[in-house]
Amino acid sequence: MKKTSSLIALVAAFSLVVAACGGDSSSDTTVSDPPTPDPINLAGTRWVATAMFLGGAPVAFVPNVQPTIDFTDDGRSFSGSTGCNSIFGDYTVGGGTIAFGGIGQTEMACEEPLMRQEANVVRVLQDASVYSVENGILTIGRLGGSALQFQDRALAFPDAELTGTQWIGDTVITGQAASTLVPGSAITLVIDAAASEARGNLSCNSYTASVEWDRARLIVGQVSFTEMACLDEGIMEQEQFVLSIMQGELQVDIDGDRLTLTAPNGSGISFRADAP
Repeated sequence: MKKTSSLIALVAAFSLVVAACGGDSSSDTTVSDPPTPDPINLAGTRWVATAMFLGGAPVAFVPNVQPTIDFTDDGRSFSGSTGCNSIFGDYTVGGGTIAFGGIGQTEMACEEPLMRQEANVVRVLQDASVYSVENGILTIGRLGGSALQFQDRALAFPDAELTGTQWIGDTVITGQAASTLVPGSAITLVIDAAASEARGNLSCNSYTASVEWDRARLIVGQVSFTEMACLDEGIMEQEQFVLSIMQGELQVDIDGDRLTLTAPNGSGISFRADAP
């Protein structure tokens, strides 16, 4: 059998090897004579991670925080998220092989489970040498070794609507740091299109505000809120932070079931869509 045919078989079997979790990082294989054609043109595609394998063993993602990767239309660069920071850089493909150039990333500090997830995701991408697509699942990694599996993002998580969705806040962003909410607290947001009104809960207090919006921005008018005192000082501080964000023009980013509202100073709040 020709060498090229053998390599085609290896690449085709890649996702099966990973899914079986039988690989060992010490037996990683690099494809040096790539077959053609590519299994799929990645340019212009957007993916969300569904599984990660380190040395063949499955590693769970932090709940409700799945990494993403987007390939630009020109087929040269990519961007994405580890679940904590944004990542970006160049990549090349050819006949089932893939190589990522120097991977750049933002430097926001997150809590330890997310930082560990980020380190693992970046390492898998840096070490990746092959990719395959089987039954709509994109696998990127090394033969017999560590890998990430992805599903088309539009199919996995269609973008939720800004209006009419019950949004549940789970992350606050201050400068270069992101953190989960104070234990026992809750932040909610619903934008009523008919009333041009935002309303929700801050934990101790509820709020309403007039709003205008389009695809990329939310303009928050006068905010009215109850003035009940919270016993937990941390929750009170968090409420004040949220109120400081919910004013004026905010950048709107919706990615599947996640919404991030960002103020001009870079601070913000991240929400997930409540399951119907």
